[in-house]
Amino acid sequence: MTRPIEGVGTNVAAFVGLAPDGPVEEPVVIDGWGTDEDEIWGSLKGSIGRSARDFFENGGRSAVVVRVSDAGSTAVRAGLAALDAVDLVNLLVLPATSDDEEDARTTIADAAEYCEHRRAMLLVDPPSSWTTPEAIAAALADGAARAVGTTSPNAALYAPRLRRGDPTQAGATGTFPPSGAVAGVIARTDETQGVWAAPAGQEAELRGADDLEFALDQDDVREFGARGVNALRRFPGRRPIVWGARTLAAGDPAASEWRYVPVRRTALFLEESIERGLAWTRFEPNDEPLWQEIRESVGTFLHDLFRAGAFHGHSASDAYFVRCDRDTTTQRELDAGELTVLVGFAPIRPSEFVVLRIRARALPPT
Repeated sequence: MTRPIEGVGTNVAAFVGLAPDGPVEEPVVIDGWGTDEDEIWGSLKGSIGRSARDFFENGGRSAVVVRVSDAGSTAVRAGLAALDAVDLVNLLVLPATSDDEEDARTTIADAAEYCEHRRAMLLVDPPSSWTTPEAIAAALADGAARAVGTTSPNAALYAPRLRRGDPTQAGATGTFPPSGAVAGVIARTDETQGVWAAPAGQEAELRGADDLEFALDQDDVREFGARGVNALRRFPGRRPIVWGARTLAAGDPAASEWRYVPVRRTALFLEESIERGLAWTRFEPNDEPLWQEIRESVGTFLHDLFRAGAFHGHSASDAYFVRCDRDTTTQRELDAGELTVLVGFAPIRPSEFVVLRIRARALPPT
């Protein structure tokens, strides 16, 4: 009998940053924004409170918040370590980073590395010095790694900053980082279309935002997008919208298969879902009957996603494949009670597969 694989949730957002109540390096889970959460946070003076509220206002469902002592890399690193107590996180927002540019780059690099370990996506805010298109161009002249600290395929940057009413000062307008709101747009897109859909375009409106700090024209969008910076834009009669879906690896030809946010997130979703769904294999003999059951379980999971529109192709063979047999499992793996499952999926064009290598455990031969 085929054992079903369930898809994991894709829009659990973690916020690691400063809050007015001081450092508490223990994750607090918030499922929806309401009266209870307002009581938890009290004032929204802290950037972490504003960012979490932007997330829920834009369609977020579940957030994990970790308050840290300061915005430096040491404190944020401790906050990331605290997230290890949370079973599943797949979006990470840093509502505040150090004013020291080098320390801020270190913080973002650490967070990107953490996201690669957790199969999560880091949403990077533009540095405070990015106040004009010219400033962005100058910062990117030496590459994204030098500008913001990472070119990880698990990181995506959105600019410029948002302009909106300041909840702490009646009638005042402030400029705020966009990552919390973008996380909400991603969560909303996951719910309405699927993790494989690009969280960008006319439907990706940033609720609560009145304007942008400055405008980017089409040439800016094209130039910055090629380097992995996603534009936020505003068109007449509309709120600002997300107008890009590239990772910070977009400028690296060697990482071309991970240049798009939905492709990378689909791969992370598949890896996490399949690995969790195959936990039962560790109690089974590592031989052909097990491999066949794995092929059937994973194949059923992928076929359901294919029917939902996750992959491209007119037929299943154009859209995905799963392999688990003597050719994918070496003798060393057999002896160690390990096995390899190869999963391919076509995120953009039929039969042009992105291939994932997923590890599982089984009983070694006696």
